[in-house]
Amino acid sequence: MKYRQDGFTLIEIVVGIVVLAVSLTIVTSIFLPQANKMTTPMYQVKATALGKSIMNQVLIRYYDDINARANGSIRCGEVIAGGVAVPCSTTLGLDTGENASFPNGSNTTNAFNDVDDYDVYCDYDPQVAREALINNPARPYNGYGVRICVTESDKFDGDTDAAKRIVLTVFMPNNEAITLTSFKGNY
Repeated sequence: MKYRQDGFTLIEIVVGIVVLAVSLTIVTSIFLPQANKMTTPMYQVKATALGKSIMNQVLIRYYDDINARANGSIRCGEVIAGGVAVPCSTTLGLDTGENASFPNGSNTTNAFNDVDDYDVYCDYDPQVAREALINNPARPYNGYGVRICVTESDKFDGDTDAAKRIVLTVFMPNNEAITLTSFKGNY
């Protein structure tokens, strides 16, 4: 009587495991980089939404502190009654009585009345800005950082009081950045 044995030998099982491991390594090395590339568009869409939201917040402010103090009825650079020219502010950034506490996450931009007040966010290290957004759990932009720089623009007939250039850079969690640029006119 001949005894018949069914099943696999130990050598066959070991060879099968090795073949499976090699094939999974190849498949993983092909598809894993693609997964990282799939998150980039999601980060870009979210960064663009954040940038547009912040840019809208900046652009609703007055052109200059002079405009803000006059509730928009007088613009800086304008000649008013008596032939007196109203000067524009000579410095960018916060004016007297305004403050910002961006690094600790409590953003007080509601006190800002003109676009150049946001220039205080130009010198922040992106990592500091990123940590400020991360530390505020109420915000859905964990891992994103923001830098806002405001400069005088002489693009309009050489008149430096015609517009201010706002450059907003949003830093994404994957260490890429997008930049949005806009102009605020003196009107």
